[in-house]
Amino acid sequence: MAGHMLKCLADALLHFEYVYLNALLRQPPTPQLIPLLVQPSQQLVRKDAPFDINSIFDGFLWGVPTCRRSAEKRMMRKYGAPKWHNKLILPRKDIKVCGACGHYHEDKCLCPNCYSKVKAETTVLQEQMIQELGIKPVEKEVAILYQGEKNQFNDEFFKDNTVIEVEKARPKWFSKNLLQKSNASVNIETTTIKPHDLG
Repeated sequence: MAGHMLKCLADALLHFEYVYLNALLRQPPTPQLIPLLVQPSQQLVRKDAPFDINSIFDGFLWGVPTCRRSAEKRMMRKYGAPKWHNKLILPRKDIKVCGACGHYHEDKCLCPNCYSKVKAETTVLQEQMIQELGIKPVEKEVAILYQGEKNQFNDEFFKDNTVIEVEKARPKWFSKNLLQKSNASVNIETTTIKPHDLG
């Protein structure tokens, strides 16, 4: 209660000073609540005073370029240079045609169309292996036989390998020499398959 009365009394005194004392002394009203934000009348800039550019900067510099960029530099940044970093859209010269499917691909890269076929076939073979072998440990080497290839191997091949039969024909790109070991020992006979025997 006492705090509320003191606050009302302070507000009344402040109102009295603002209205009556300033009018009697003929000074512009300067409220005491915000003295730092109100500037006195002597510091106000007169309209007839000359303009001074140094009064704008007030001790700091603007972030503007100090030197003009030449036209050569502008064009270099915009378009690049042939021997440096060329930003122009130029025709590609490293595009080739795949000999197997006829699709375009980059030089020294695999054909995306042919590689997608290989990935799809590999996924099918992996699913077939999971269905037949499950999560059991594989002790023997896994051999994949397509339809009609079972008669080409003897009984020793089936004893040494875990055979997975795929009920479809072998793709033309899947050559038969992929079944041979690359680090074959001397005892195992390997044959060189000619191009007309592939697939």
